[in-house]
Amino acid sequence: MKFKIKVDEIRRLMEIDSPEFPKYATQIMNLANQNAQATRPKVVGQVSEFIKEFTGRTLGEWEQWYLERYPDSIDKATKKNSGNDKQL
Repeated sequence: MKFKIKVDEIRRLMEIDSPEFPKYATQIMNLANQNAQATRPKVVGQVSEFIKEFTGRTLGEWEQWYLERYPDSIDKATKKNSGNDKQL
């Protein structure tokens, strides 16, 4: 059974404040990620599949679970976004 939960509902349930960004900042970040392809599955893994495997409930549990399985993914994505991805 599939169901969708809106981001606002997830934030409410996890008691996470919605971040506020300066005008146009999110568009610039999205363009940078799109151009660098830093959030592609080959860099950070297939997150939609990870969610199915994850059994925790908190953001901290997710972070620990993810980093245990993919300890280098954040560094790889950061290097791609900075243009310093020659080592990948």
